Amino acid sequence: MKKILRDTCILSALTVLAVFTVSIIWIGVTAEIKLVLELFALSFIISVVNFLLDEITSLPIWGSYILKYVVVTAIVMLFGFIAGWFFASNFWMAFIYVGIVFIAAYLLDAIKIKKDIEFINSRIKERT
Repeated sequence: MKKILRDTCILSALTVLAVFTVSIIWIGVTAEIKLVLELFALSFIISVVNFLLDEITSLPIWGSYILKYVVVTAIVMLFGFIAGWFFASNFWMAFIYVGIVFIAAYLLDAIKIKKDIEFINSRIKERT
């Protein structure tokens, strides 16, 4: 299931980029295309930062989640101010957006970890 979900996300992203590339060539950059390209750029930045945090820190899982939430929220706020998504009066929305994504990511991660534990336990039982 994980592979299907990953492949679906990759295929969707490539499809969106291909369609937008053709649209940019024919029409130019519209507000919608600009927003999606900004989201792709933000996602790339966040992925790199998360990778670096995993490499640099060795916190327990909850500490890692909290650190990543704070850092990603700060990145989203900064990027949002630069891109004009947030204003001083509604910066708090970054906490909500990042929180929603983190909850979904946590649930997917918890399912993955549980399946990994079950797989490792089954392998151990087979050896004994």
